[in-house]
Amino acid sequence: MVLLAVLLLIQLARPQKNTSTSPAGKAFVDTFKVDSRVNAILAASCYDCHSNSTNYPWYSEIQPMAWLMEKHVNDGKEKLNFDELPSYGSRRLNSKFTQITKQVEQGKMPLNSYLWMHAGSRLSMEDKELLVNYFNSLTDNE
Repeated sequence: MVLLAVLLLIQLARPQKNTSTSPAGKAFVDTFKVDSRVNAILAASCYDCHSNSTNYPWYSEIQPMAWLMEKHVNDGKEKLNFDELPSYGSRRLNSKFTQITKQVEQGKMPLNSYLWMHAGSRLSMEDKELLVNYFNSLTDNE
Protein backbone atom coordinates (compact mmCIF):
# COMPACT_ATOMS: atom_id res chain seq x y z
CA MET A 1 0.00 0.00 0.00
CA VAL A 2 2.87 2.35 0.83
CA LEU A 3 4.46 1.71 -2.56
CA LEU A 4 1.17 2.39 -4.31
CA ALA A 5 0.74 5.61 -2.33
CA VAL A 6 4.25 6.73 -3.26
CA LEU A 7 3.63 5.94 -6.94
CA LEU A 8 0.42 7.94 -6.87
CA LEU A 9 2.05 10.89 -5.08
CA ILE A 10 4.97 11.16 -7.48
CA GLN A 11 2.47 11.59 -10.31
CA LEU A 12 1.84 15.09 -8.95
CA ALA A 13 5.43 16.19 -9.60
CA ARG A 14 5.65 17.13 -13.27
CA PRO A 15 8.83 18.26 -15.03
CA GLN A 16 8.62 21.08 -17.54
CA LYS A 17 8.21 19.81 -21.08
CA ASN A 18 10.61 20.68 -23.87
CA THR A 19 8.22 22.46 -26.23
CA SER A 20 8.62 25.47 -28.47
CA THR A 21 6.24 27.43 -30.65
CA SER A 22 8.66 26.91 -33.53
CA PRO A 23 8.86 23.42 -35.07
CA ALA A 24 11.88 21.34 -34.11
CA GLY A 25 14.90 22.11 -36.25
CA LYS A 26 13.25 24.98 -38.15
CA ALA A 27 16.08 27.46 -37.55
CA PHE A 28 18.62 24.82 -38.54
CA VAL A 29 16.72 23.85 -41.69
CA ASP A 30 16.25 27.47 -42.76
CA THR A 31 19.84 28.52 -42.06
CA PHE A 32 21.62 25.52 -43.55
CA LYS A 33 19.18 24.79 -46.40
CA VAL A 34 18.59 21.22 -45.31
CA ASP A 35 17.00 19.12 -48.02
CA SER A 36 13.77 17.29 -47.23
CA ARG A 37 15.35 13.79 -47.06
CA VAL A 38 18.00 14.86 -44.53
CA ASN A 39 15.43 16.76 -42.51
CA ALA A 40 13.10 13.75 -42.45
CA ILE A 41 15.91 11.62 -41.01
CA LEU A 42 16.78 14.29 -38.43
CA ALA A 43 13.11 14.68 -37.48
CA ALA A 44 12.66 10.93 -37.01
CA SER A 45 15.95 10.21 -35.26
CA CYS A 46 17.40 13.36 -33.70
CA TYR A 47 15.10 16.29 -32.97
CA ASP A 48 13.26 14.74 -30.00
CA CYS A 49 16.42 14.94 -27.88
CA HIS A 50 18.43 17.54 -29.79
CA SER A 51 16.04 20.46 -30.33
CA ASN A 52 13.78 22.79 -28.38
CA SER A 53 10.68 20.75 -29.16
CA THR A 54 10.14 17.13 -28.19
CA ASN A 55 7.26 14.88 -29.28
CA TYR A 56 6.22 13.18 -26.08
CA PRO A 57 4.86 9.60 -26.17
CA TRP A 58 2.07 8.46 -23.86
CA TYR A 59 4.41 6.94 -21.29
CA SER A 60 6.04 10.32 -20.66
CA GLU A 61 2.94 11.23 -18.65
CA ILE A 62 3.77 8.58 -16.04
CA GLN A 63 6.36 9.10 -13.32
CA PRO A 64 9.19 8.22 -13.06
CA MET A 65 9.36 8.01 -16.91
CA ALA A 66 8.77 11.77 -17.24
CA TRP A 67 11.78 12.49 -15.02
CA LEU A 68 13.95 10.06 -16.97
CA MET A 69 12.88 11.63 -20.26
CA GLU A 70 13.50 15.13 -18.92
CA LYS A 71 17.06 14.17 -17.96
CA HIS A 72 17.61 12.41 -21.28
CA VAL A 73 16.37 15.42 -23.31
CA ASN A 74 18.33 17.92 -21.20
CA ASP A 75 21.52 15.87 -21.61
CA GLY A 76 20.93 15.61 -25.36
CA LYS A 77 20.31 19.34 -25.76
CA GLU A 78 23.41 20.14 -23.70
CA LYS A 79 25.56 18.21 -26.16
CA LEU A 80 23.77 19.32 -29.35
CA ASN A 81 20.74 21.49 -30.00
CA PHE A 82 19.88 21.88 -33.68
CA ASP A 83 17.79 24.95 -32.86
CA GLU A 84 20.85 26.75 -31.50
CA LEU A 85 23.38 25.80 -34.21
CA PRO A 86 22.63 28.87 -36.37
CA SER A 87 23.93 31.11 -33.58
CA TYR A 88 27.33 29.37 -33.39
CA GLY A 89 30.53 30.69 -34.91
CA SER A 90 32.14 28.78 -37.78
CA ARG A 91 34.76 27.10 -35.60
CA ARG A 92 32.18 25.74 -33.16
CA LEU A 93 29.92 24.70 -36.05
CA ASN A 94 32.76 22.74 -37.65
CA SER A 95 33.35 20.99 -34.35
CA LYS A 96 29.65 20.12 -33.95
CA PHE A 97 29.33 18.90 -37.54
CA THR A 98 32.44 16.74 -37.11
CA GLN A 99 31.04 15.30 -33.86
CA ILE A 100 27.70 14.53 -35.52
CA THR A 101 29.49 12.73 -38.35
CA LYS A 102 31.58 10.64 -35.94
CA GLN A 103 28.56 9.72 -33.79
CA VAL A 104 26.57 8.61 -36.83
CA GLU A 105 29.47 6.70 -38.42
CA GLN A 106 30.20 4.86 -35.15
CA GLY A 107 26.52 4.00 -34.62
CA LYS A 108 26.37 5.86 -31.31
CA MET A 109 23.34 7.89 -32.32
CA PRO A 110 20.48 7.50 -31.88
CA LEU A 111 21.02 5.86 -28.52
CA ASN A 112 19.96 2.24 -28.14
CA SER A 113 17.77 3.21 -25.18
CA TYR A 114 15.86 5.58 -27.49
CA LEU A 115 15.54 2.96 -30.21
CA TRP A 116 13.83 0.48 -27.86
CA MET A 117 10.68 2.60 -27.91
CA HIS A 118 11.25 4.34 -31.26
CA ALA A 119 12.22 1.60 -33.69
CA GLY A 120 11.38 3.86 -36.65
CA SER A 121 14.28 6.10 -35.61
CA ARG A 122 16.90 3.49 -36.44
CA LEU A 123 19.29 4.73 -39.12
CA SER A 124 19.76 2.57 -42.19
CA MET A 125 23.13 2.49 -43.93
CA GLU A 126 21.65 4.81 -46.57
CA ASP A 127 20.44 7.22 -43.87
CA LYS A 128 23.87 7.23 -42.24
CA GLU A 129 25.60 7.86 -45.56
CA LEU A 130 23.22 10.71 -46.38
CA LEU A 131 23.76 12.37 -42.98
CA VAL A 132 27.53 11.93 -43.07
CA ASN A 133 27.75 13.36 -46.58
CA TYR A 134 25.51 16.28 -45.65
CA PHE A 135 27.42 17.25 -42.49
CA ASN A 136 30.77 16.72 -44.22
CA SER A 137 29.65 19.13 -46.94
CA LEU A 138 28.86 21.74 -44.31
CA THR A 139 32.22 21.24 -42.62
CA ASP A 140 34.08 21.57 -45.90
CA ASN A 141 32.30 24.84 -46.69
CA GLU A 142 33.07 26.55 -43.40
